Amino acid sequence: MAAAWRCGLVTILVFFALWNGSKLPFYWEKHPYTSVDYNATHCAESVTSAEGFDKNCAGIPTQFNLYRGFDWEAPYKVKADQNSFLFPHCAMGVCLDVLIVFAIIFGSVNLYHRSKIFFPIAFIFAIHILPVADGMPNSLANGAPINQTLAICIMIACCVGWYGMRQDFVRNGGEPPMDKHAGKLILYAWIAIGVLVNIAPIGEWGMILSSLGSKKEITGRDMPHPESGTDFYSRLNIPWIGKCAGAFVCFTTFMYAFDNYAVWRGESWRSPFNKDGPALFQLMMNPYPKTGDMFHQRPERWLEATGECFVLCIAASWFITSIFNPGIYKENILRSIVGYNNLCVGFDSPPARYVAMPLLVCQAVLASRYCYLDTLRLKATRQYLTGKQYWFGYCINTFFSVWMMCFPMLLVITAEFDSWSSTKIHLYLFMGTLFVMWLMIAGNVYEAESEDIDFGTRVWFGLFTAHTLLLPVVGIMDVLAFHPELPADKIYTIRYEHPHPPVPWPITAYLDYGWFLLLLLTVIFLPDAPPVRTVFNVDLAEKYGIAGEKDEMNVMHKEFGSEDVEDSSDEDGICP
Repeated sequence: MAAAWRCGLVTILVFFALWNGSKLPFYWEKHPYTSVDYNATHCAESVTSAEGFDKNCAGIPTQFNLYRGFDWEAPYKVKADQNSFLFPHCAMGVCLDVLIVFAIIFGSVNLYHRSKIFFPIAFIFAIHILPVADGMPNSLANGAPINQTLAICIMIACCVGWYGMRQDFVRNGGEPPMDKHAGKLILYAWIAIGVLVNIAPIGEWGMILSSLGSKKEITGRDMPHPESGTDFYSRLNIPWIGKCAGAFVCFTTFMYAFDNYAVWRGESWRSPFNKDGPALFQLMMNPYPKTGDMFHQRPERWLEATGECFVLCIAASWFITSIFNPGIYKENILRSIVGYNNLCVGFDSPPARYVAMPLLVCQAVLASRYCYLDTLRLKATRQYLTGKQYWFGYCINTFFSVWMMCFPMLLVITAEFDSWSSTKIHLYLFMGTLFVMWLMIAGNVYEAESEDIDFGTRVWFGLFTAHTLLLPVVGIMDVLAFHPELPADKIYTIRYEHPHPPVPWPITAYLDYGWFLLLLLTVIFLPDAPPVRTVFNVDLAEKYGIAGEKDEMNVMHKEFGSEDVEDSSDEDGICP
């Protein structure tokens, strides 16, 4: 019976997460009018226009996803700001539901550690409501403080949960082990927040079901809410800050979901939420190992740092562009070609480009270090590999390192309306990167024994392969269909044209963003491989460049892991 209840709750919460998640693409890409910028002349003309009614004229109905996707005419309009409130708030709601689903599946085991991300998101979710709390459902209940009450209850539940975490910390003399059950206060706080957060989607579906079959004429359905554009978040006028914040919360929760998988495999070092900190932080804390000390280097740690450096580049670039050049998100040639903003848009223009370049150079250094260590490991295990496996991995590591050194050229050869040639080169360089990344990962999978490749790795690599093959196909279709009748020097003339890509933009966006998310899961799903055992020594008796003596490095760097070592494995499975 308990299993049936648990299954039912998971089904309901997954449905609510998908429901709210289906709104995010429309909140991200669409730009409906508000009462402040409403164009009455344009909207009146669009009613009889051959292209049909401009849906932006209707503002934001309560079921924005159904209206945009299926012309569902909701009886109510939303007045809160789309970018700074609706998108990040909806994103946080999705993330909270996803975390609650994991809590139901795994129970109270490890709930203490999962609370580190759950309670902060829930608390911000509640505070985020207060500046626009006078909207629905308050406005439908004669001004009753429903939103304020819900927000305060969520914050109280978070405080109770944090107090419960403190009790568990004191009780265990530190942070509880990963397999430890959480205390009752933490569990009660999760349950309370789960109920309070999902009152909104329950009420929304009540509104949908009650409106079915209704014949009531909806007045003002083709106009925005009369108070839209005047709320607290609209007056802040920082639309892309809200979108970036919502995207960051979604990304963090997505990566956190696979933390459970890494812990379940017993390989917590693979987790993006490793207790020792991100890979970049770990490398920065020990940049110069002590001479004479033997230590283990996992090549995957450098690969993980490479991905973290790219994420840092994207986050910093989008944030800077959101502040100094937000207009480019509405008007750029990549959006005109594919119909949406891909990740490159954030760092394709100054001043973000000046921050992105050194970070991409740093990424190339980290990737090259990974290739160096992985090739050492490859040489150490050569006797266990076939000739094809060895040379495939050797060549791909070299090619991957060289390619990553050239990758910052994407910020030199940029996508612009004024240069169609550089735009195409920019796009094709990016498409080439897709296959280079796939080859690097395929080399690791190819080298592994079949019994070392678990089911999760097979599914992940299959999905990554499909995205790698399909994304260039739809991308090339969009590029070839982009005004072939215009000469290259006339492309700038369609700068303000509404994009009409042959492939629907949600499909391309899914493959694009999905590919990047799958790429960031590489370290979690790569087949297991031994670390490289390393020691640094300085020989003060040797001098460099003295006549009559052999040229010797005054610093001898011995990386145990070459084919010259007779014993290439030990009881711990470490490459000596």
